[in-house]
Amino acid sequence: MKGSPILKQRRTQSPTYWQELFQVSSSDIEFITNRILEENRIFSLDEIGLLLVRHYCAVEEQEFITLQDGHLYQPKEHFEVGEKVMFAQMGFAAGKVTAVRPGKHPHYDKFSVMQVTFNESLPPREFVADFDYDHALNSGSALALTDGLGVLPPETIYETQRETIRATIKKNLDAHKEFIRFQDNYFLRDLLPDIQEGLFNIADAAIDIAGRPLPVDQMVEQMGLSENGHVTEMSRFLVNCRLAADSRFDDVGPKGQVLWYLDRLQPPEATAQPIRLQGKIISYKTDSFDSGLQGLLAQIDDELTPIVEIATIDTTFKTISLTLTHPHWRSGTLPLTPKTQAFFPISYYNPVLFEFIDGRTGNSFPGWVVLQYNYVFGLEKWYRRNVLPVGTYLHLKRTNNPTQVVIDYEAVRSQRDWVRQATADGSRLTFRMNQEAIGCKYDELMMISEANPDKIDTLWQKIRDQKTPVFDLLCSMFPELSKLSPQSTVHVKTLYTAVNILRRTSPGEIFHELTTQPCFLGMEHGYWSYNPKLKD
Repeated sequence: MKGSPILKQRRTQSPTYWQELFQVSSSDIEFITNRILEENRIFSLDEIGLLLVRHYCAVEEQEFITLQDGHLYQPKEHFEVGEKVMFAQMGFAAGKVTAVRPGKHPHYDKFSVMQVTFNESLPPREFVADFDYDHALNSGSALALTDGLGVLPPETIYETQRETIRATIKKNLDAHKEFIRFQDNYFLRDLLPDIQEGLFNIADAAIDIAGRPLPVDQMVEQMGLSENGHVTEMSRFLVNCRLAADSRFDDVGPKGQVLWYLDRLQPPEATAQPIRLQGKIISYKTDSFDSGLQGLLAQIDDELTPIVEIATIDTTFKTISLTLTHPHWRSGTLPLTPKTQAFFPISYYNPVLFEFIDGRTGNSFPGWVVLQYNYVFGLEKWYRRNVLPVGTYLHLKRTNNPTQVVIDYEAVRSQRDWVRQATADGSRLTFRMNQEAIGCKYDELMMISEANPDKIDTLWQKIRDQKTPVFDLLCSMFPELSKLSPQSTVHVKTLYTAVNILRRTSPGEIFHELTTQPCFLGMEHGYWSYNPKLKD
């Protein structure tokens, strides 16, 4: 605006700076290193992040004052005619003192009133000076003075830009070998002592004898690294760093807890995703999905469905139900979705070992939460022992122990039901109705059994190697499945199971093909028909 004081935009106040321009410089590395040396302690990533933001703001404050070539205005200070002054409460506008006179007020003793000119075209303004009394502007730095006046303090900046700042700092610190990290805690590598090889053998034996994961404090004591009988933060960090660097050991504790276990005692699925679960989150447009398909995206519990496509779910329920899908039935797993994740102990750094409690018998057995790939492993024997088919209604229940989760199903008197059965026939699947004994409640639309699993595996591998498109699989399976229905229609749940017998596919990807290809015709209540004449 014409005639207004010229203000300078602070870069730290701009989200764009932190999101696009912020980089950790060599001087920043030196600053962090010196702070760790001065305090001789472990710093968390959040501490380092806030430390850097405060440092940036402090440096910028000084630069700002220097650029404006003036002193920061506080009423208690003395100012002379001709002196330049900067006003934080006015967006750091700078002006020149043109006159000073004694001030008069019945409640205050001696103080001054100064005239300040900001622009020749504007009349001067008056401010108090030499006012050494209680006043909001008489304490703190420019950053403190501007809190609430349009300039965000470092704490607010870090809170709002936390994830971006953390990611940038972590990437840079991890690239500098002088820092050593465990999870999100940092120290200087040269200051951390080595551990004798014999102590690693002691750690290995301690876990082996216990037959279970051991907390880091117990590992420190077993390795004789406590100080005067006390486990310190530094001794914990030392043991955590050294064990994490040794391939024999793995942390399997939940968030906020470190538990050390032996790699040789873990199932491969704790770190390697089962092949039947391996799939990609494919982007697709949901504009063509009606409300029924939108609802089924959340109803079919599939970890490949993007979270943004699922309505917000109440995560405080004590019990939830889900339907066992084919990929997880084959793998002995459960999906981690917004609905199920809240029931399991998780870690953003490592797989987590916990206990399933059988809701029928009360017996416990180990389970593994693999957040990296969004599944829970350890149910293969339980599925087989209870003869649970695809489509089984499963129930999860919380316990008072966050590392124990009850799993159950609804048992019914065993009866022989007519269900769909898939058979590998050469290069395709065929389907028929077959009578099978089933002793639980299940989703009839999701249920498809397998007549010859070994041949299906061979065909599955062939489809995988050839990267057969989902559209081709749907066109191949639709005639086979529709012949089992008097109306010659197939429900989308049935199609989802059938396709996943041969190719790991999200429900959304299947829905996208159904709604965009003219050969598929939507009926009512989730059923579809197929016209091969419209395929091409």
